[in-house]
Amino acid sequence: MTSSTKDPKEIPAHEIAAALFDVVVEEAKRNERFARRLMSVYPATIVARLDTPKKSATAFDAADYHAVNILRNHGEAMLRGRLSSLRTKAELRQVAKRSGLRLTGKATRKTASMADLIDGITLAAQHYVAQRGAAKR
Repeated sequence: MTSSTKDPKEIPAHEIAAALFDVVVEEAKRNERFARRLMSVYPATIVARLDTPKKSATAFDAADYHAVNILRNHGEAMLRGRLSSLRTKAELRQVAKRSGLRLTGKATRKTASMADLIDGITLAAQHYVAQRGAAKR
């Protein structure tokens, strides 16, 4: 016995809801006016959030560029290469912050160049690694 031939009392509520939503979704795909009417029942703030594209899987995550870990595991050249792949100064600053590094010199300036920030992050990571090495002795 399929869902359509079962006694309605025997059909689980989730199957009924799924079938109903499938019909609504299919109609919304075919009929733009119907889709807009559906969206109009929600407050504008909710609709705006629904229309906002989600971050892609390739979105920047400073944790993927933990400077100290990259330096320890792969060396300075790899760290500089990874940092050079970033597109903005804001991303570099996020890496420094997420890595727990305190920038000094030119890297602290608001007008710091990408190169200044890469140098600053590299030096701060080297300093951190050296301090940790000395503390273990």
